[in-house]
Amino acid sequence: MPSHASAPPPILSRSVRILVALVFLATVISCGKDPSEADAESPPAPSTSASSDTSGESSVLMPPTGQITTSANTPSSGERRILSPEEQSKALNLMMNRLAEGQARGLGDGTVTVHGAWEYDGYSYLAPNPESAIPARMVAIDLTVSGHRREFDPDDIEIVDGVTRISYGSDPHLNILRGPGEVITDPAKFPVAPAPTRMLLIYAFPKDTPTFSLYYWGQELLDEPMALEASGWGLPFPE
Repeated sequence: MPSHASAPPPILSRSVRILVALVFLATVISCGKDPSEADAESPPAPSTSASSDTSGESSVLMPPTGQITTSANTPSSGERRILSPEEQSKALNLMMNRLAEGQARGLGDGTVTVHGAWEYDGYSYLAPNPESAIPARMVAIDLTVSGHRREFDPDDIEIVDGVTRISYGSDPHLNILRGPGEVITDPAKFPVAPAPTRMLLIYAFPKDTPTFSLYYWGQELLDEPMALEASGWGLPFPE
């Protein structure tokens, strides 16, 4: 339903950052080597060839390291095994599943407190999709999450119809707050779980839907659906 303007979101989703890391790991796996070993060379194989000395008797050439045992399974210096597309897909899926499981448990025993919810007319990089069959408006929700885990991802909070429980999506325009209208712009100053974290979530939501609820990975966050106020504070538009 929402459409996106050209301005980038102020906060990069943790899921995106982790996904980038996972893609890098999958690339490393496809080379069959650990990153720290990517440029390491295998030690020279010991020589087992014999040569004749001037007396005509054969002698054994010892390796310079003194190592006299060899392994038939030791790969050569430049040997690599490339994972098949199926193996790469399985490895990436396994990592993604582990990430999803961690995020799903991210709320833990934490709680969500809604300070206010209203029809929103301030700045947002989201906007109602004019081509949507369902007329929509922007709404804002000011809430605090506390007691959660580091894996908690607020981008995964969905807004749903308070009656039908139809979901109208996640990935809101997200801002971390000190208080009403006070946005924290420096990520280094963001609260760290499980410390209480106040945030503003902005969504596109149907105009004719009077109440909403919030879900996180199938878990309802509100005790009961809430109505939207006619107005509230908003983010300033960029100059």
